[in-house]
Amino acid sequence: MNAALTLVIANKNYSSWSMRPWVLLHECGIPFQERMLKFASPEWREHIARLSPSGLVPVLWEGVVGTAAETGFATWDTLAISERLHELFPDRAIWPTDPQARAQARSAAAEMHAGFRALRGAMPMNIRSRYPGQGMNDEVAKDLARISALWAAALGPFLCGEFCAADAFYAPVATRLVTYGVELTGAAREYQQQLLESPGVQAWSAAAVQETEFVAEDEPYANPPR
Repeated sequence: MNAALTLVIANKNYSSWSMRPWVLLHECGIPFQERMLKFASPEWREHIARLSPSGLVPVLWEGVVGTAAETGFATWDTLAISERLHELFPDRAIWPTDPQARAQARSAAAEMHAGFRALRGAMPMNIRSRYPGQGMNDEVAKDLARISALWAAALGPFLCGEFCAADAFYAPVATRLVTYGVELTGAAREYQQQLLESPGVQAWSAAAVQETEFVAEDEPYANPPR
């Protein structure tokens, strides 16, 4: 029997890294608790060193967490969390069952994990806001062209047929394109819509738009509230 799971995350409006495993857990029907430490908050400063070996989110805890003396086991980093979930729940299709499709899915997830830095920097995730046209430059356009080509080559409604971890990795990108008014066409647009309409992305986004915290480093195109 698997130990109870707790996913430590940050703001749903801003934290693309947190969104990935949260959506994956939700879509795969794996029960979990969430523990939110909002960026630049007293809770973050008080608890992040204890709850995250890397000082970053997300972190997946197995066992008892949320007390002064956790007795659980922590896995951090989105790729490592995906692999740990694959080990814990081999029947939940975290990765495709076909070996070649699985390799393809892992390649796509790793490309998102390590790449697209121009897009990340110029178009930070901000689900509740709209900044059409902001952040676009030549390097961002190259990232978007590669993402569009990857999405257009999807083998089914999702990248490798059915939903898997690779799709969770691209969920924050799907929301970014809405925020910054980037319009895709054809199969790439259809894939984006599949992601946006998936229950996990819908649930995360609904919570994100209710958040009111303002984190300046994640809001390059907004004036601080007075």
